[in-house]
Amino acid sequence: MFNFNLRKTNIYQVVLWERNPFLKFAKVEKKLFWRLFIIVFILFLYGFTPLPGNFSNDINQKLLGLSLVFLALTIISGFGEYFLDSRKRKSELKIKLEDAALKPGEYNLAQFLSFETARAVFNSLKFAKSTRSAPLRVDSSILFHFVLKDNTNLNFIFIRALLDLNKIKEILKENLKLVKKQVNQKDVKEFFTDSFKKVILESLSIAEKKGHQKIELLDLIPALAEHDSIFKKTLIKHNLKTDDIKSISSWLEKLEKKKYQKSKFWEWKNLLKKGSVAKEWATGYTITLDRFSIDLSEVARTHGFPEIIGHHEEIEEIERTLSKIEDNNALIIGESGSGRKSIVQALAERSILGESLPDVNYKRVVQLDMATLLSRTESRKNTETTLEIIFNEVITSGNVILVIDEFHNFVGGADRLGIVDISGVLSSYLKSPRFQFIGITTYAGLHKYIEQHPSILSFFEKVEVSEISHQDVLSILEDLALKFEARYKKFISYQALRDIIFYSDKYLQDVSFPEKATELLDEAMIYIVQRNEKLLLPKHIAKIISDKTDIPVGEVEAKEKEMLLNLENLIHERIINQEEAVKEISEALRRARAEISIRKGPMGSFLFLGPTGVGKTETAKALAEIYFGSEDKMIRLDMSEFQNTEDIPRLISSPGQEGLLTTRVREDPFSLILLDEIEKTHPNILNLFLQVLDEGHITDGLGRKIDFRNTIIISTSNAGYLVILDALKRNKKMAEIKEELLDYLFQERIYRPEFINRFDAMVVFKSLTKDNLFDIAELLLKKVKKNLAKKSIEFLITKELKEKIVELGYNPKFGAREMKRVIQDKVGNALAKALLANQVQRGDKIEVNPEDFSLRINPY
Repeated sequence: MFNFNLRKTNIYQVVLWERNPFLKFAKVEKKLFWRLFIIVFILFLYGFTPLPGNFSNDINQKLLGLSLVFLALTIISGFGEYFLDSRKRKSELKIKLEDAALKPGEYNLAQFLSFETARAVFNSLKFAKSTRSAPLRVDSSILFHFVLKDNTNLNFIFIRALLDLNKIKEILKENLKLVKKQVNQKDVKEFFTDSFKKVILESLSIAEKKGHQKIELLDLIPALAEHDSIFKKTLIKHNLKTDDIKSISSWLEKLEKKKYQKSKFWEWKNLLKKGSVAKEWATGYTITLDRFSIDLSEVARTHGFPEIIGHHEEIEEIERTLSKIEDNNALIIGESGSGRKSIVQALAERSILGESLPDVNYKRVVQLDMATLLSRTESRKNTETTLEIIFNEVITSGNVILVIDEFHNFVGGADRLGIVDISGVLSSYLKSPRFQFIGITTYAGLHKYIEQHPSILSFFEKVEVSEISHQDVLSILEDLALKFEARYKKFISYQALRDIIFYSDKYLQDVSFPEKATELLDEAMIYIVQRNEKLLLPKHIAKIISDKTDIPVGEVEAKEKEMLLNLENLIHERIINQEEAVKEISEALRRARAEISIRKGPMGSFLFLGPTGVGKTETAKALAEIYFGSEDKMIRLDMSEFQNTEDIPRLISSPGQEGLLTTRVREDPFSLILLDEIEKTHPNILNLFLQVLDEGHITDGLGRKIDFRNTIIISTSNAGYLVILDALKRNKKMAEIKEELLDYLFQERIYRPEFINRFDAMVVFKSLTKDNLFDIAELLLKKVKKNLAKKSIEFLITKELKEKIVELGYNPKFGAREMKRVIQDKVGNALAKALLANQVQRGDKIEVNPEDFSLRINPY
């Protein structure tokens, strides 16, 4: 049951009063009359000055009278504004909106409308009843029309989304004309269509989630985006979603809230930011500390820090740690860019405002500037002496929370330029309950240095800082966007901010959120300034990401489309007789590039099985060159080198050791990973790849998350090749060969089913025939021809030479590998000797005699 009756609400009468011209324009009239009063009154005062050209007494009397009239009109208009505002306040309900959200059928939902929302509904109902033939049923599009008509503050949403608001209004206006012509002549029993009902119920739910007690316009707009057909079509056309409108609506709501808070200039926070109120919190002198530090509390008091978004749990955990009687030292651990420093800044701001815990409130949060201290002390002994003085000042003052950034640089390890071990001096002070200390470090610094000194680590409570949510990152970008717009005089679209988060999350792994997103926005602004463009658009973000990572992002260009659609043919230029394998790989890549794959793992993952020398590794090389642009984009690991669990650190890194796999993927996330002879690796190492293949990431030995989502993983194996050869001899079909091969692999416990099932496809490579080798010989000799062409030497490939090479190199067990040796030993050696002996000159034509592999040289 949909219970909705505007007439039976308190706000209805306010809407009627607002239609009175005097009350409707009271606010505007008050401002106008007040300004006119000021102008006329100044002219009146000017009339009494001894300056030449002053007014006569008669004119002055008229000016005085006119100014009093304007003053009276200002007061009257003010009363009108006050009356309307007081009626709005009296329309507040004692019923909670969350109760109505739980049981909407039991309440008249119209009573929960804000004034602006109620006015839009009132005008919609009025329009519906104004039709001559019969009343209309109010639908969502009619409501949408009147919402936009009377509320210009909503323009922000449509401008940010790059939507043509005038065009939308025209479409809605045409829709009103159309529905008038389609009026049902029968009596209308219900005033509202299903779309209207859905919008009201959805906006009620949105308001409840936001903690509102009224359905505001900014609750209504996302609901219209979800359920109004005209709005939905507009969003689809412009590649927008309902969530985008929700985000922009929240952005506008946040701006309006900030504007309202700033208007309350008398509040403590606003006075503090203006610097008009100050208090000296010091209870003791810290002369040496002040020379080598940055007082974050003072910075917060005089200039303020950007509003911290997210990390509230981490801040509270630090406050609890600092308030403990013992071990009241916090170690903040997080990756670069995750917001570790902003947490300390937020702590400083909460402290000076008295919004933290009693043991933290009104204390100075001071960051020790170790770089300056080390540069001004001549020796290690002087450094330690100065630190002793500073630490004593901290304890004596009793009101300092000391902070050291990059704390791992000053604990353990050999002294070097800009770095010194202070653990010996610091440890005795960390025991004191009067010494509150915060260290900031990374996971790598923790594992490599701090954990090597358990005596120091025991004094700390670890506070881990993870990446903030995408929604929090968006809020940070929204705040930053307004500052950048003021600085650069450019406009930033919402779509650009949205894509910054998407692309930086997907392709930039070296830095954490929010820093990588804010840096990308800054770089994008400089990019459009250089090109003198007015708008920051998604295409600009895609271009910057492509330039930074060499990854094709954004709209698939025509050249790349052609490559993807023709991928099988391109691979077959290098690979012979492996149609099934090439087809499966190509289809997987097309799905990944079109971004329609539902998997979380790598772009593609394949297990290549088959005899040696049939093209498994060559297929991987071909794919790396064609799709990633170069064979250098292939990370190749011989898995036979990882046969013990002790080899795991070499693979995923450890303190003091980079990982052969994780470090390279971190540095080049857009690459092909080839795991050769994977059956020879230790089972526990295979388990590492289960998460990689399933979730697309792994945590390395230093606690860093390594993303594999932009890689293709190919594992090769010779396991069970005799089964393949035997099945081919019996003319088995590929599906039957796979089934027999799987039975063998599971029976022999070479691979577990859960490992095999993680791959997109298990690709079986067939053994090569003599005819296949003939074609492969052509490919291999063409490589020789290409290398000689660079020296301006023409190499003639004859049929007889290819036949001889196949004859000497044919071995079903070794595939094309033996043939490569023949070309290397027979053709390669002959050419090398001739070149070194200067028997071959630039411009010569060379032909190889297949009988004895001697050279026939035809001079140019």
